[in-house]
Amino acid sequence: MKYIESKNNDVFKNIKKLIFKSKKRKDSKTFVVEGLKEITLCVQSKYEIIELYVCSEIHFDKHNDLYKKYNSIDLSLNLYKELSYKEKGDGFLALIKSKEFNLDKLVLPKNPIVLVAESPEKPGNIGAILRTADAAGIDAVIIANPITEIYNPNIIRSSLGSLFTTQIGMGKTNEVIHFLNKNKIKIFSTVIKNSVDYCSIKYTKSCAIIVGTESSSLTKEWLNNSDKLINIPMKGKMDSLNLSVTAAIVIFEALKQRNAN
Repeated sequence: MKYIESKNNDVFKNIKKLIFKSKKRKDSKTFVVEGLKEITLCVQSKYEIIELYVCSEIHFDKHNDLYKKYNSIDLSLNLYKELSYKEKGDGFLALIKSKEFNLDKLVLPKNPIVLVAESPEKPGNIGAILRTADAAGIDAVIIANPITEIYNPNIIRSSLGSLFTTQIGMGKTNEVIHFLNKNKIKIFSTVIKNSVDYCSIKYTKSCAIIVGTESSSLTKEWLNNSDKLINIPMKGKMDSLNLSVTAAIVIFEALKQRNAN
């Protein structure tokens, strides 16, 4: 196995650019994942691993199937620490080929439940949404009018790998609305004004729960094309919740209703 310890090495410089530069990820259609768990989830989700990087100075299982299956390069501890975006890395990194998230590639069951987030910006929020979707078994997460690049390392880290276990679609808001209507999926949009208590809605049939950012809420396109506008009643002085919290509250109400049937 090739060993790298120089910062001038082309492999190291390429990995570093992929981690810290969004344009590099987009242009090369590749990205870097850190952590054995996350890399394993990539493999299980049919992502193509191009190359595996390990740090032999950190304890890891040399007999792991990933280690034996893919071309591996050993990074010195200093190089690994410079690349690691986790507080406590386990010594594994992988170069992975990106996937496209076209709406027409989504495969939905007969009675789907979908989460749509319009223009989420903070990587932590996006990661939390994906974790919620994975925990709830949501059929798909759709990002309308995406702002933040989905393979941002902070999204990968905060999602704990659920980026790779969740069906994801992306498109402009009008494209997403068309997709939902085409598939006869009811649209329930979370807003503050002129809306009803989210618990008063039935989520047992095909539906999409739409959430927007705390700062700008949803665009008029959603307000004009929703089957129902819903809200989460609040007793305090604040009039909005964190994006991922809002999504989780409504999603698990929907699950409760579906499990009761």
